[in-house]
Amino acid sequence: MTVQGESMGTVPQSLGLPSLELISAAAAGMSALHRSVLRAPEFVDQHYHEKFPANDIAAYCGLSRFQFSRSFHAVFGITFREYLLRYRILRACERLMAGDMPVTEIAFAVGFHDGSYFARMFRRYTGVLPSQYARQHAGHADR
Repeated sequence: MTVQGESMGTVPQSLGLPSLELISAAAAGMSALHRSVLRAPEFVDQHYHEKFPANDIAAYCGLSRFQFSRSFHAVFGITFREYLLRYRILRACERLMAGDMPVTEIAFAVGFHDGSYFARMFRRYTGVLPSQYARQHAGHADR
């Protein structure tokens, strides 16, 4: 997976996803069952913009929904829902910095199906509304 909070530069620290080093260290001493959730970031990278049931990600990792939920939290330190939300906000930050799409389109493009919910979650993690973020970071996408 390529998106990490540390590499984004102007992205708030609260959005940082667990680093691959931390994830690998957490998974090292775990059973193969737990380690199978290491496939989840790949699934998220490919499907973050889609609405998908929890059973889909669990099946992708070869686990039941319950096993996936417990294993994901044990390995990543956050729930899958939290991980997906942060990932979508990070992707929205990238697009907002590019400045080539309206905020509402960006919300839908990164997997939010409600503009108001997107704005609330974006503000929770960044401290500003998406439109404010876009104005503050316009033209910074290539940095």
